[in-house]
Amino acid sequence: MSSGFKAVGKMLGAGGASTNRYTSENNILNYLKNYDTSTYDNTLQNLLNNAYNMSKNINNMGSYVFNVDGSDEARQRAENATYQAYTNLLAPEFEQQTNNLETRLQNQGIGVGSAAYNSAMDNLLKNQNNAYNEAAYRSVLAGQNAFNQSLNNEISAGTFANNAQNNYLSQILSQLQNSYSGYDNAMNIYNIQHASDARIDAAKQANNREQTEAGQQFLSSAIAAGLAMFSDERLKENIRPVGKLDNGLTVYCFNFVGSKISQLGLLAQEVAEVKPEAVFRDENGYLMVCYDLAVEDIADHTVKSAK
Repeated sequence: MSSGFKAVGKMLGAGGASTNRYTSENNILNYLKNYDTSTYDNTLQNLLNNAYNMSKNINNMGSYVFNVDGSDEARQRAENATYQAYTNLLAPEFEQQTNNLETRLQNQGIGVGSAAYNSAMDNLLKNQNNAYNEAAYRSVLAGQNAFNQSLNNEISAGTFANNAQNNYLSQILSQLQNSYSGYDNAMNIYNIQHASDARIDAAKQANNREQTEAGQQFLSSAIAAGLAMFSDERLKENIRPVGKLDNGLTVYCFNFVGSKISQLGLLAQEVAEVKPEAVFRDENGYLMVCYDLAVEDIADHTVKSAK
């Protein structure tokens, strides 16, 4: 019965929501379906191949610098060079100091090996040793500075190399912006079609409900009227079926001869075959249908379903 109600409701103009894709949806789908993703996909494939090749050498990565080690050799060279430079300056100076002291002590009558001589020479030697110790200390500082400089150089070089790699990849990725891969394009198409299909399905269900409800209301009104209406096929024109009731009766759209107003109803000749008690003739011989009797079984079923 619901299919008949739906057809009747449709003829009454109920449930007219669009069940087709919008023009905008078709436009974007046509655009996406013709969108060329080959450049993007080929670029991604190149990146993927490069990543695969890098992964095979991951144990001896040469492209990226993950750690640095300052050169200890540089430190040692700086220490030795600094100490050597100091000693090269100190050695002749100390030799001159020793000669001057010996001359001065001789002029003072202080002989070699005397207590005064030994004391003066010891003091000179202590001062010279202090100078050598200072030279050694400065050479250690210079070596440490050289080590730190070497370490910083390694860090700077590693950072530069890594940034160069990252910048290169960033340039590639930036050029891919606002483009779609084949996967992205397929997902865009799916999302648009899925949303469109869901909207259309919801519209169809809403139309079905509205059309069925309109058909039920029409039938209920006819039953409630309880009146006999002219339904003789001879009085109607432009007759076309629009649905069926559960008892087999066909619902038609038509207009009475001489009228342009479309109406819905049954044909008395068909009702007479299914429910003869619902059909009788008027004084002019035309058949009339009492709708409450014609759809009596359907009305009972409708009431029971409502309960």
